[in-house]
Amino acid sequence: MESYTRPTVFLHGDTHRFLVDQPLFSAKNNRRFENFTRVETFGSPDTHWIRVTVDPADAQVFSFKAEIVAENVRTRR
Repeated sequence: MESYTRPTVFLHGDTHRFLVDQPLFSAKNNRRFENFTRVETFGSPDTHWIRVTVDPADAQVFSFKAEIVAENVRTRR
């Protein structure tokens, strides 16, 4: 991972909330891997989707937007 410099995205479901972060740090210099992005997706019962845009001309390359499905929004009682 230390020498791989291309943008990389890891998409997964875990806590079932929408989260975008960069959680990996180098053991060599304790700096964040800025080319690695983690995206946690929604999960049951809050089923929505995430729009991913890929733009090679943008320095960030990837962008993410939560798309909420109104019919799947739970109301608290």
